[in-house]
Amino acid sequence: MDFALTDEQQLFRDSVRKFLRERCHSKVLRELEQGETGFSPPLWAAMAEQGWTGIIVPERHGGSDLGFLELGVLLEEIGGAAFDSPIFASLMATLAILGGGSPAQQERLLPGIVSGRTIVALAVEERGVAYEPRFTATRANRIAGGYHLSGQKMFVPYATVADHLLVLARTGGAAGDDSGCTLLLVDRGAPGVHIAPLETIAPDRQYVVEFDGVFASGDAVLGHEGAALSVLDDVYRKGTALVCAEMVGGAEHQLAATAEYMKQRIQFDRPLGSFQAVQHHLADMFTLVQGSRWVSYQAIEKLDRGAPAGREIAIAKAFTSDACQRVAALTHQLHGGVGVDMENDLHFYFRRAKAMELKFGPAPVQLKRLAGQL
Repeated sequence: MDFALTDEQQLFRDSVRKFLRERCHSKVLRELEQGETGFSPPLWAAMAEQGWTGIIVPERHGGSDLGFLELGVLLEEIGGAAFDSPIFASLMATLAILGGGSPAQQERLLPGIVSGRTIVALAVEERGVAYEPRFTATRANRIAGGYHLSGQKMFVPYATVADHLLVLARTGGAAGDDSGCTLLLVDRGAPGVHIAPLETIAPDRQYVVEFDGVFASGDAVLGHEGAALSVLDDVYRKGTALVCAEMVGGAEHQLAATAEYMKQRIQFDRPLGSFQAVQHHLADMFTLVQGSRWVSYQAIEKLDRGAPAGREIAIAKAFTSDACQRVAALTHQLHGGVGVDMENDLHFYFRRAKAMELKFGPAPVQLKRLAGQL
């Protein structure tokens, strides 16, 4: 398999890297984390102008109609900058709309998402439901003209700046059934929607959202009633592969920063990088980063071709989750005390690596899924 990027993909990578270097540097990261919403409307508008929000959206809806590999390149560069924004949440919602929305819903929602005027976030996770959406306890009961939505969602990304929430609710059947779950598009400001922030390890914004008798009209159903799990399964598989690419970008940055520091830091009248034990650690880090890159892009390339990739995705997430945690730990070990100082930028990468390890399931969850496919 050829992992080299095409000339067009390399140009895209260079443009993303340049944008992130100029617009999303350390000072910006700190300002966003200290802000109330962690969100910058001007920066978001600039990202949309770059075409990031419409990479896989068809041209008829204003997108670029590019492939999944380009998404992987984008997420890897974002990981290398440790930059957090609603972009991942928007991509997941876009995948759901493309996979399950009717032509009319796609026409109504996608142009706004591509332009950056509309932000949609998935509201799927719940307390006590670990990576198994079919056990959702949120209910949407039929009433005249629509649905009566009640329940609680956890870890909803950027809920306070999202215009709409794409909410998973059970409209039929019992918890654990493979059918009966529906995705409903709910306005963030609808009566009965209550949002509260969650304190997380990463410098992102996640929220708990309560739906207290929220009315959702009949046309709020994304696609067909009761068919949400098949849509979410595809979204989660693709999201898992993209998280791997983002972790690779962060680990690559930590490796480069550590190698440079080992050249500059003098101890016992020698650069730290001249000690064999340090060189062994750097070699281990390099191997872990490259291994993560190859397994991640193997999964992404298969998704790009539309080929079955469940096995490759599970392998990529299991390996990359553990490998990038190891890289982050070695980064701090080799930097010593300066590495754990909050004035140093390394904490952004360490915290994000832990958060992304858990997203869509850490290694034990992925290995269980892999075992089911063998």
